[in-house]
Amino acid sequence: MSKSLERRRAVRTRRSRPEGTAARQLHLLESAAAVVAEQGLRGLTHRAVDREAGLPEGTCSVYYRTRLALLTALTEHVGARFTSDVAAMGEGFSDEEILNRVFVVNACTRLLHGWTQDATLVIAMGELSFESLRKPTLAPAANHWREMMAFIVETIVERMGISAPEMRSKALVSSLEGIVVSSMKLQPAAREPYLRHTIGILVLGILNLDAADVLALDEERLQLSQ
Repeated sequence: MSKSLERRRAVRTRRSRPEGTAARQLHLLESAAAVVAEQGLRGLTHRAVDREAGLPEGTCSVYYRTRLALLTALTEHVGARFTSDVAAMGEGFSDEEILNRVFVVNACTRLLHGWTQDATLVIAMGELSFESLRKPTLAPAANHWREMMAFIVETIVERMGISAPEMRSKALVSSLEGIVVSSMKLQPAAREPYLRHTIGILVLGILNLDAADVLALDEERLQLSQ
């Protein structure tokens, strides 16, 4: 174990422990995300979460009896953090600001760049996304937060007065998730320029796509799915 990790855990242990069920569950899930970010999903055990949280051994098992229960709760927690951030961004747009597409792009860039400043949630999101492919029982939780995210983005696109908001929002959510993960491969100083450039091309490209082309792509998708 690294000395920095030992110091961090020692400090966390000395802090006042969270009171109440909700506070303790939140603390456990934040600790679980930290474990996943540092050790990957193979390192995610109830005991590892207890150590990271600075809580007595067995605490995590009280709230999440099985590993699947812990994974599901963690997926819901990470998804809720991302969706609440996007919802807050959308609610913060004035009627004038939301009609300015460059302004919206810049707001998206600031939000996603903020996520990359603390890699914990981004790495946890990536790990859990792949795990949901391997474990179908985890897929409902992973799919739910993406559907919620797409709905929130769809609401923003509707406010912008752009047609076919559902199709555009689904494309935006899927693409932006990949862009955030890709940015983590870069040095910290290079992330913001990369995000600004890439998000600008993506968002403006999808939003400016002709409505007839969007509908044609949707019809083709429906035909292929039959």
